[in-house]
Amino acid sequence: MRHSASILALLAFVAAASAQLQFPYSGCTKALSKSKYSVKPVTTFPGTNTICWTVQYSNPQCANPAEECCNTDLHKLQLDVKPSCATGFKATATVNGQGTPAPTIYRPPNAGSDQYVLSIPGLGLNGPSANGASICLTLTGGSCMSLAALTPSPVWSVALWDDAHQCCPVCATWAAVAGPSVLVDDLNFFGGAGNCATGKDVISELFAPYLEDGTIIAGTDSVTCNGNKITACATTFSKEKGAKMATELEALGPDALVTAVFGFNGECPLSLAGYSVSVSSNNDDCGIFMAGPACAPPTTPFPFCVCNKAQGATPFYLDSAVEVETAANEYCLSVYTAAAAPGGGACASATTMKKAEFYFDYSMRWKLTGITIKYANGKTSTRSQSWGPVGDNTLKVSDLNWKTGDVASLKPKICFKFKSGTSLLDFSMDSSYVWASLFNPDQSCCPTFPAQE
Repeated sequence: MRHSASILALLAFVAAASAQLQFPYSGCTKALSKSKYSVKPVTTFPGTNTICWTVQYSNPQCANPAEECCNTDLHKLQLDVKPSCATGFKATATVNGQGTPAPTIYRPPNAGSDQYVLSIPGLGLNGPSANGASICLTLTGGSCMSLAALTPSPVWSVALWDDAHQCCPVCATWAAVAGPSVLVDDLNFFGGAGNCATGKDVISELFAPYLEDGTIIAGTDSVTCNGNKITACATTFSKEKGAKMATELEALGPDALVTAVFGFNGECPLSLAGYSVSVSSNNDDCGIFMAGPACAPPTTPFPFCVCNKAQGATPFYLDSAVEVETAANEYCLSVYTAAAAPGGGACASATTMKKAEFYFDYSMRWKLTGITIKYANGKTSTRSQSWGPVGDNTLKVSDLNWKTGDVASLKPKICFKFKSGTSLLDFSMDSSYVWASLFNPDQSCCPTFPAQE
């Protein structure tokens, strides 16, 4: 009997790649490493048109137990679905056999025109007792009468919401797979071509010994990169040989089987901050589950004033990737706009970014030769050096007064040019990151972001 083995790597996402929100199309906290809830990557189908998810509750999953989303209930499950499935949709749902309010399909308030969710509310789960709970959806009407028909891609994605609508950890795996499959997955990571190529090479190396010994008999040339995913399909000689391959891959450990596919070893890259990576199987024949590192977000004492420093406090954000122009020794940081995160209070309604401040080394100021603001329309402006109090190591780029609409259309970059031999990281007060705070006019809001070259 022949079976298929698949590997999916969801790689690092640079937040500025798109201002469009990702599933579940809200500014809620999506990282699994900030929640204790998840669902197993295996769905069950106990009856006609019925799909069930099994809830998992894990204390170690939460990288920082003090996180607000590590101490919440589980109120509803949302599934990412095709817009066309909304027409004529009818369904019922249960939790541990008890009925819930009727499931619905709708477009969330901040979602795009092609972004819809199927919502199962009223779960009433909370804490350790949620572990093992079964959430079942029975489809009774409409054109989408299976999990594969509902989902907009071969990967299903579910969000697990708390009652306060602040936390929504996201889980995903294949909607339909023939035979044993291996999935490398962490959610809401969408990678560029460089990361995709790295993961593709690593997966090919992992499969190579099984090509040589005859375990894999076909299909390895189908390793493909498609936007945010790497998919590798192979046909094994038998179910037994496929299971043996899974056991041997698991024995390689997280460094070879998890982090290498994500393109790093050792210290987590900034693009994975707040997330964890893992490898798991959606078929009992494979039996793989392995956790990689939980990448805790970096912290800083900067800025040295009383203001709301939380990322997402306002609609203004800093790209985590620094653009480098090597020939000119110039480094640019991009500002973009997206919906503010829930719970930002008055800061969430901010419409103007007055200035940016950077945690730079005042003693090296003579090595900075220029500050330039660059816009997508080709226009530029310059700024002179302006520093905060001695000892604060704060460089100010003032009088920006950017509206959200300006940022969306002009895509501004703040660029720093240095004397030869000096890099942006050399100039930073943090040996690993560059830190910037984006202030509103009254300076009560100052969301602070790290960036890396």
